[in-house]
Amino acid sequence: MTKTMKQICAIALIVVVCFAAWIVVRSAHSIANGSHIFSEVAAIRSAVPSNASDLRMQSSAASWISGCAEIPGSRSGWTTDQVSVMFIDTSPRTTVIDKIDDALKRNGWQRHDSKPNPSAGRLPHWTLNVMSAHVVQAWAFPVGPGTHHWYFSASWDPPGPRGQGCP
Repeated sequence: MTKTMKQICAIALIVVVCFAAWIVVRSAHSIANGSHIFSEVAAIRSAVPSNASDLRMQSSAASWISGCAEIPGSRSGWTTDQVSVMFIDTSPRTTVIDKIDDALKRNGWQRHDSKPNPSAGRLPHWTLNVMSAHVVQAWAFPVGPGTHHWYFSASWDPPGPRGQGCP
């Protein structure tokens, strides 16, 4: 092997090692199937009853955030996928929940109502397996004045550290 060939091989090896290091560092702050999982979380929008009015939606996809230097003990980590839908529906509570339940079940969600404390009623709660360390969770309940204002939300926590950024 000539000296020129050895130099070319050495340069090629350096390029391959640098590229591999870049992939490792880059993937340390990415979520496998992250956009697909966020689309599953955001799909709750389609479960809002068709006769609902005054829809207001908020959403945010999980992202990596740096810790906050001004807050002792703060650390870098992931935020949460979060989708919230507020709406008005004048149908009876059971009708609203049944419509949401039917739509979510058609998309693979499982219902697991929960009771937050002994004196509280049961809250509609669903989970969706997204083949991750955590399932997507959804809740729906009436809030505010009267019982026609609803809050419906879904969230997913990526595996790994939980971010504690600056407020």
